[in-house]
Amino acid sequence: LSETRDVPVWLDGLGTVQAYNQVQVRAFVDGPLLEVRFREGQDVRAGDVLARIDPRPYQASLDAVMAKKQQDEATLANARLDVGRYAKLAAGQFSSGQQVDTARALAAQLEAQVRGDQAQIDTARTNLGYTTVTAPIDGRIGFRQVDAGNLVRAGDPSPLTLIAQLKPISVVFTLPQQSL
Repeated sequence: LSETRDVPVWLDGLGTVQAYNQVQVRAFVDGPLLEVRFREGQDVRAGDVLARIDPRPYQASLDAVMAKKQQDEATLANARLDVGRYAKLAAGQFSSGQQVDTARALAAQLEAQVRGDQAQIDTARTNLGYTTVTAPIDGRIGFRQVDAGNLVRAGDPSPLTLIAQLKPISVVFTLPQQSL
């Protein structure tokens, strides 16, 4: 009795196994490296904390721009009150229209300054967040290139370490064309 079905065909060939993705983990901010939380060859998940850079200067910068925004908001609140006062005085012919226009322009200028302060706060928060170095992908850690206590810089040419994604993984091999 015969039948038609798929049968396995085994061919031998040379090949290499390559990480599907490989990431160079780098510092995005400058500062002393306080701790390294990984071992060479360790499996990590995306989001795992790998290292910490001293956050104090970045926290101080955030605190400073937040204080500046509060100061500018208080000045803006006063400018808005002045707009209302000058508008009432101008309606009763006790003030010129130019004073009202000047007060409105000052309030608009201060509103823009508060928006600029918020942008600086967002930047300072981002930089503060960069003091915690996390794994961007799941994978296996390579060689550690730097130890705690060293100064790291955002522009350093060498990474802190490499992460190679192993699931999924690529296998590249060659076979003679006549076998295919």
